[in-house]
Amino acid sequence: MIHSMGGGIIKDIGSYTFVKVVFDDDESKTPYWYISDFSVDVGNRVTAPRGKADMPSCATVVKVENNVNGQVTPIPLRTAKKLIGKRLT
Repeated sequence: MIHSMGGGIIKDIGSYTFVKVVFDDDESKTPYWYISDFSVDVGNRVTAPRGKADMPSCATVVKVENNVNGQVTPIPLRTAKKLIGKRLT
């Protein structure tokens, strides 16, 4: 819980695991940030929702940031999507 300078309490935003992925079929190799509810490591293959239709797509994890405070996320929380799952191959 965080306290404000005025003596009040600021809402606890929580912490998150942010994962940067690159989609396998993206020739430009543009990275995208997602939230993960499960353990992942750099190099893991995952399934992530992609585009406005949230089509499940294969991607590779290129960066993992654990315990990110909800007030300093790499992308706005309201726009962040969650990874769907880990792929076996």
